[in-house]
Amino acid sequence: MTIEKLQSKSKEEVFDFIRKTLSFNNNIEDQLRKVDIEDFYKEHRRFEMSGYETETGECTKHNISILNEFAYLGIYDYTTYLFLDFYKGSGTLYLQYFHENENLQIELGGYGTTEIIYKIFQKTIFSDKLKRRRI
Repeated sequence: MTIEKLQSKSKEEVFDFIRKTLSFNNNIEDQLRKVDIEDFYKEHRRFEMSGYETETGECTKHNISILNEFAYLGIYDYTTYLFLDFYKGSGTLYLQYFHENENLQIELGGYGTTEIIYKIFQKTIFSDKLKRRRI
């Protein structure tokens, strides 16, 4: 998928793309028993939003791995840093645009994984902000 194709899609179509990207692979499907396959196809990986972890860094590593599924689109090319933090189900997106000095803090309370990633798309690949040149 390219940014241009994503920009031409409706919000729901972009949501579907996000869900499909985060869907579980077929290897898991082969191992499931007593699971409604239709329900399984609707499921996808989600951010860990509790903020609680049994091992230090566990939630952060998990959440970054989900966000990195979309790195090929260039979401990091618009920012000096982009970081998600969750605590007790409420998320915050921290970012600073490339060539700008303002540190932004965007509250994401009430959003699910798909909506959070869409919000990140709006702030990066769907924005008119300057993009870092990569060779």
